[in-house]
Amino acid sequence: MAFSITLSDAERALVDDLFEPPGRRGAPARIDRRAMVDAMLFLARTGCQWRYLPAQYPPWGAVWQQWRRWRANGVWERAMARLGGLIRLLHGRQPLPSMVIIDAQTVKGGRYGPTYHEAGGRGGRTIGAKRTVLVEILGLPVAAHVESARPHDVQAGRELIHEALPRQPRVSDVLADRGYRGLVKAAEKHRARLVIKAPPAGQRGFRPIAPLYKVEHAFAQLGRWRRLSRCFEGTAASARAWLEVACLGYLFSRL
Repeated sequence: MAFSITLSDAERALVDDLFEPPGRRGAPARIDRRAMVDAMLFLARTGCQWRYLPAQYPPWGAVWQQWRRWRANGVWERAMARLGGLIRLLHGRQPLPSMVIIDAQTVKGGRYGPTYHEAGGRGGRTIGAKRTVLVEILGLPVAAHVESARPHDVQAGRELIHEALPRQPRVSDVLADRGYRGLVKAAEKHRARLVIKAPPAGQRGFRPIAPLYKVEHAFAQLGRWRRLSRCFEGTAASARAWLEVACLGYLFSRL
């Protein structure tokens, strides 16, 4: 293989206890959990199919079974939260942010057969999924949400805010563009203020709006994870888990 993804021992040590909790009951694992994590990061980064997983990784069937268990217990989300807090500490900040930025991305579906994909996005022409993320001022992903492309960005954003902000007690400001003006009450419910950022009146042409470009940069970096090039998943839970895997890989690159 000319390409592989393998976390260093130092990187693994940061999240090892989440993937292999101490005091775990039952028979000892036959396959190293670190190899499982590396295999899933490889799948997310390259977008290869399960059955084409290279021989240097564990058997694809075993990886798939472990993937289902980790998807169900939310381990990727917890790993994201821990790694994001550590990176903020390295930049001299508090582990939890006081401000987050929200935005969404609509992607085409790439799956035949039953799926949750529906038409939505600009003009209602994209049959696929809507990915909504929260990032903080350094551009680090804080939380992610995936559902059908049909709901408006405000509806998807409201669900993410109600889910994520209870775990972010320091957040006082939620920044967004003008498309999210309907989130005022959702932010206020969690003692936060919605701050809408818009271009200056009379401005012509495209210019990035600070700091909203932070979330656009995060989407661009996540786009390098080929599993996200389209939404190949049959359920929103799987699509969200793969988005969180890519977010975790991006966070490791920021260490």
